[in-house]
Amino acid sequence: MAGKPLDRKTWIALIVSLLSLLAGIALFQFSSSRFNQADIKSVQPLPVQSETPASLMAIPLIDLKGVSQTLGDWKQPVLVINFWAPWCVPCRREVPDLIALQREYDERIQVIGLAFDSVENIESFAEEYQMNYPSYLANQHIQMYSAVFQNKSGALPFTAIIDRNRKIEYTHTGIISLQALRQQVSKLL
Repeated sequence: MAGKPLDRKTWIALIVSLLSLLAGIALFQFSSSRFNQADIKSVQPLPVQSETPASLMAIPLIDLKGVSQTLGDWKQPVLVINFWAPWCVPCRREVPDLIALQREYDERIQVIGLAFDSVENIESFAEEYQMNYPSYLANQHIQMYSAVFQNKSGALPFTAIIDRNRKIEYTHTGIISLQALRQQVSKLL
């Protein structure tokens, strides 16, 4: 059997199999590179580009309906900016504390979510958790947001607290407790 040459059908089957394997690898590489590029943009910080606004209050925010506003449109003395995503397990654990913080401090603060995912997933999550603060689409401006809010690691969740003088007074990478949020916010009110 070792010395017997392959017949024509076997050669054709072998060539078709090899071509199918190569096509599968190429398709996988193409789809993987597109998928990973989207993930990298939503998780890792990239160098600041010229889109960075001159003022923190000029930061653009795009809501889930596509309406644009700026961070300066919020008039509350303290702003709590939270980077999150529906698929992020620590974010899911942190959201109830952010909801409680917004409820407790009401008009004296504003929690603002910068969400990384599709509109549908963000809306579904917000409804499920009954979020009482707005979330804005962050995918498009991740480079700028990470640079401006000092999220150097690109980690989720990430929280930045802005004081009444519109300066970032506190940042925290990873899940943050309600107690820590209260402590930081109380210092600024």
